[in-house]
Amino acid sequence: MTTTAPAPTTVRSFLLGEGEDLDGPLRAHGTTGPLLAPVRRRTPAADRAVEHELATVVDDFLGLDALDLVAAGWRGHTALRSAARRTRDLPGSEEVVALATHRVTSSHRPTVDVYVDGARIGTLEVGLDVVFWISGFVCVVRDAHLTRVESGNCAVDASLAVQGEIITERRGKPLDLPGGFAPRGPVPLLRDEPQPAQGAPTAPGAPTVPGVSTR
Repeated sequence: MTTTAPAPTTVRSFLLGEGEDLDGPLRAHGTTGPLLAPVRRRTPAADRAVEHELATVVDDFLGLDALDLVAAGWRGHTALRSAARRTRDLPGSEEVVALATHRVTSSHRPTVDVYVDGARIGTLEVGLDVVFWISGFVCVVRDAHLTRVESGNCAVDASLAVQGEIITERRGKPLDLPGGFAPRGPVPLLRDEPQPAQGAPTAPGAPTVPGVSTR
């Protein structure tokens, strides 16, 4: 089995085309107009400068890595968490978990305060939603961490809204992954659970060889 490190895949690559930026969509939707309306003695050049800076800030949110978002969503996956508990109780053990078709949803609601001459004139509200439709993935869990993934198929729906209005969206775009890859680092699957007390017995009937789980 060959495992390779996947190339970085950002949310930006799903939402924006090659060489595309957010200046145009923000201007086309009149996003900054209501924010700048109270400012006196505005000039078109100043408005464009503010639009560009806001587009740059919003664009930074699109640098999120898609694989990191999927891994974060898997921390709540029942089959993976069960495998994580078993491998935690048997240090050094490993399980292969075949995931049923499912989806992972990642939502983000950052805000940007806008200042002119040191006074806050308003807040820009951003909504980023990404949905991964996943089938055929096989994951390897070792010592309560996701360590390797044999990829199947994944399609992505993504949308970006500013001030409650969708600026750009894409649906059903495939996530191109190698046949097998390792996360950029082992992904802890039980970080929200306390460690068991020292000397606690292992779960009855826990396997002594790697097992295969399905959901």
